[in-house]
Amino acid sequence: MEDALEGRAFVDRPGNEVDDALIAEAAKRYPEAFGELYDRYYARVYRYSYHRLGNAADAEDVTGLVFMKALEALPSYRPGRNGFAPWLFRITRNAVVDHYRRRKPQCDLDEVQHESSVADPVRDVLAGERREELHGLIARLSPEQREVVLMRYAADLSFGEIAASLKKNEAAVRMLLHRGLRRMKAELDDEQP
Repeated sequence: MEDALEGRAFVDRPGNEVDDALIAEAAKRYPEAFGELYDRYYARVYRYSYHRLGNAADAEDVTGLVFMKALEALPSYRPGRNGFAPWLFRITRNAVVDHYRRRKPQCDLDEVQHESSVADPVRDVLAGERREELHGLIARLSPEQREVVLMRYAADLSFGEIAASLKKNEAAVRMLLHRGLRRMKAELDDEQP
C-alpha cells in the first residue's frame, strides 16, 4: 500500500452526496452496488486510518472492517440526515477506537523489510524524519484538533462532512482546524534554529 503520508491530500474525491445517497439506497437492495461506494471511499478511509494508527497493516485491517460494518449497517443508513461520508466516517472513527482498545501497537515486519530495500537511502531517511516530525506534531494536538486535522487532510472530508461526523457545527470545526494548524506551525517555528 502506498505510504499514506506521502500521498496527495486531495485525491479520489468522491461524487456528490446525492450520488452517494442514490448508490447507498440501491445497495440496500443490490449489495453489489456497494462496490461503487467502496471504490469512492476506500483511499480516504485508508488514509485516515493510517494516520490514526501509524501502521499500514493495521490501517488495511481497519479499513476492511469499516466497509464490512458499513455494508452490514447499510439498512440503517438514512440519506436525508447528514450524508454518506459523515455516516461512513463515524463508523471509521469507532473502528479505530475499537482497534486501540483491542490491540497493543506492533511493528509491521513488512514495513521494516521495505525500509531496507529502498534505492535512495538518503531520501528515505529524510522522508522518514519528515513523517516522524509530522506524527509528533499531530500527536501534540488536542484530541478534537487531531480528529479535525486528520479528517480534513488525510480523509479529505469537507467542513460540512466533518461537522456532521463529529456532531459539531461547521464554525466549530473550522476553528478547531485553524487552532490546530496554528499550534503545529508554532511548534515548527519553535524547533527551527
